[in-house]
Amino acid sequence: MSTRKAINRVAAGGLKYKPIYTPPPPPPPPKQRPKLGPILIGGSLLYVTATYVSMLVFKSKNDTNDIVAGKTEKPSVTPATFDTSNVWESVAKKYDQEIGWDEVVMGVGLLRRWLIGKAKGDVLEVSTGTGRNFDYYNADQVDSVTFTDRHEPMLNEAKEKYLESYKDKFHQAFFETSNVEEKKNKKYDTIVDTFGLCSCGDPVEALVQLADSCKSEDSRVLLLEHGRSHYDWLNRLLDTNVDKHVQQWGCWWNRDIMGLFEDPRVKEKLQVETVSRWHLGTTCYIIAKPTSSIE
Repeated sequence: MSTRKAINRVAAGGLKYKPIYTPPPPPPPPKQRPKLGPILIGGSLLYVTATYVSMLVFKSKNDTNDIVAGKTEKPSVTPATFDTSNVWESVAKKYDQEIGWDEVVMGVGLLRRWLIGKAKGDVLEVSTGTGRNFDYYNADQVDSVTFTDRHEPMLNEAKEKYLESYKDKFHQAFFETSNVEEKKNKKYDTIVDTFGLCSCGDPVEALVQLADSCKSEDSRVLLLEHGRSHYDWLNRLLDTNVDKHVQQWGCWWNRDIMGLFEDPRVKEKLQVETVSRWHLGTTCYIIAKPTSSIE
């Protein structure tokens, strides 16, 4: 067949076009489920913060109203005018029961665990109280631990707890009734103080003595303390109600914990290595190291 005839036949029959195949659009990607981890963590932090503030307001409301109304005097209780020994003697037996739930709600147990787990070598724990840190020591990295407290009723509670549940945990454990502000005869690899600077007479001198108890520049001072907040409104609440709080719990909860490290005597001895603040800034998690000038 000639080329002309083939063209004529195609023209007579009309051109036939095969439609171009267009694939359907891909299905939409599946919806990602929200990550529960960040939501749970954020919700927990919000819950803890709200609960903490509510507890402070609830415990302080009546006292604040009385002071504003002029029914009570402004806070005047100081370490020079008030001896907390009777307070600690009266609360020793009920201390764990009274503050246990508060610490659970506020996540203080986790902060204790993160901090105390860093203790190693020969350890000195001051302001031991009833021994609320016993659970959190890693005994495999601790050679010895010396638990001290100025208030014998509190330390007796710690001894009972130790003999009942922890006597097989530590390689060596010692208990001494002594003041955190007193000079220590021994040097240590790790110094621990949890919620002790708020109740001692001279927190600056206490930090100086903790620094002097360090064995070397590799020693560390582990602190978990509470004091002033980031926020003025909360500080006013703490200031307003400090008298009653001291008389009930032996604790000046409005001390400027981070400000203590700006004191020349402390700056000469200790340097803050790590710090994080919780509960609107009132709880300070601190790891400090001795300065190079320490002997």
